[in-house]
Formats: sequence, structure tokens, C-alpha cells
Amino acid sequence: MKRLSILSLLAASLLLITACDKIDENEYVVFAGASGTWYDSEATVPSVQRAFVEKYTGVRCVNCPNADIVLHDLGEKYGDQLIISAIHVPNNFGKPLHGEQDLRNEKGSIWFNTFFSTSQNLPSALLNRAKADESSLDIIDPQVRFDDKIDAILASDPKVGMTLACVQDGDNYNAEVHIEFKKTVPEALTLTLMVVEDKIYTTQESRTAEGIIEIENYEQNHVLREVATDAWGIDVVADGNQGTKRMIILPVSISDQWVTDNCHLIAFVSNKATREIINSAQCNLQ
Repeated sequence: MKRLSILSLLAASLLLITACDKIDENEYVVFAGASGTWYDSEATVPSVQRAFVEKYTGVRCVNCPNADIVLHDLGEKYGDQLIISAIHVPNNFGKPLHGEQDLRNEKGSIWFNTFFSTSQNLPSALLNRAKADESSLDIIDPQVRFDDKIDAILASDPKVGMTLACVQDGDNYNAEVHIEFKKTVPEALTLTLMVVEDKIYTTQESRTAEGIIEIENYEQNHVLREVATDAWGIDVVADGNQGTKRMIILPVSISDQWVTDNCHLIAFVSNKATREIINSAQCNLQ
């Protein structure tokens, strides 16, 4: 496996590329997404297991504010070990109100259309994309606390440890990801990188005892802005043996429509076949 000095590592960061092809053993070009080269790493990667919540939501989802309260409280309880994202869905629930900004995202829509039926009740959430059984996902109603499911994930020893650093590069950023196999993992894995933003203010529909109302200047948090890789990530190039350490640097383009101080990068490693998330990490763009 390749090793790399700091100077040559920085030079190895690649621009966004639109083709899809395997170049060599370590380097991949991904569907209109960030690409980079995997290298051996000597960094210390803590054995920290995190849980990743995907809340599927929309500005016309009248019960979604209830879920926001629950997720806020869970975030306060679990801190950095709980990573939260909010995907605004492609159907009418996600359609903007009053010509306001559209919080829907093409790759987030791919996830929704893959994981759910068009008649899916909202809000709905996935936790590490875990399955309820061999054939179906464990779909959570995030209006109700699910501490027990989070506790079960956090109590497990991580198969893969992760760190994620946000390194500013002019007007954009590089995501530096280090992983260490804490156990031998024979399955193929993928790495997905995404940008989320807090403190976006829109009109939000909500259900009250008096009926459905519109809340002006509602604070939307954890909003998926972009998936910097392909929607399903890039291959983790590693032998999967316990103790293997690998790293990659991926470029992230930041839109001038986003408030950088409110943005975060989230990276997660998942099983390529089942999509179940093995571990995740987050860093702030500040």
C-alpha cells in the first residue's frame, strides 16, 4: 500500500470529476463526486462508536416539528456520539412554501426513493440504516424517543474507527478521513461524505390543537445540502484486516448560498451490499 509525505498528500487532492471509471488499485473517479486516493495512515484513530440518524422531513410535514424536539433532546444527551442529518424529501412534503428556498437535494432524494415507498409517513428516520429483519429496514418514528436503539449501537465495540478533519482550501474545503479496522471486516465497504447546514430559516407547517398552522422563520437544522461523493459513496480500498489504517483526502465545494459557519461535514463508512452504516464522524466548517 502507498505511503505519502504531507506535501505530496496535499498535492494529491483532486478536483471534481464527472466520469466513472477505475483508474488503478487505489484511485477512483466517482459519479460527479469528489474523488481521491487511499493511502496507508499512521494516525491514531480512537475506538469510538457513533450512531447516525437520518431524519426524512419536509416543510409541509406537519408532525416534523415534534421530531425536531426529540432529536434536539437526544443530541443534548449523547453529544458527539450522535450525528444527525435531515433530508428534505422529493415529494410534496418537501415542496417549498411561498417560493422560499428549496431544501430538497438530488442525492438525498435517491436515498428516500431507495429506502421508502412513495406513501411513507413522515417524519421517518433511520438509525445507522439498520435492518429490522433480513428483508426490511428498521424505520423509526422520530416523534418518539429511541434511546434504547442508540444505546445498543453505542455499547458495541466499533468494527471501524473514524476521524474526520475539515481543512480549508481557499473558498472550499478538503475532508481528511482516517479509518482504522478495529476488527477484521471481510465485507466490501464504502465511504460517503456529505455537507449539512444548521440555522436555515423557512416557513414550516405544524399541527396544533387548533389545526394546521404555518410557523414563520422556523429554524431548520442538520439539513442535507450536498453529498460530496456519489450518493452511495466511494470504495474503501483496504484489505479489511484488523489493525489496517487508511486515509483519504476529498475536496468539497461550498456553495455561496450556504452559511459556512453553520455547516458541517459528515462522513460515514457503510457495508457496500447492505448499506448499513458501520461508523460515522463529523467536523465543523469554521
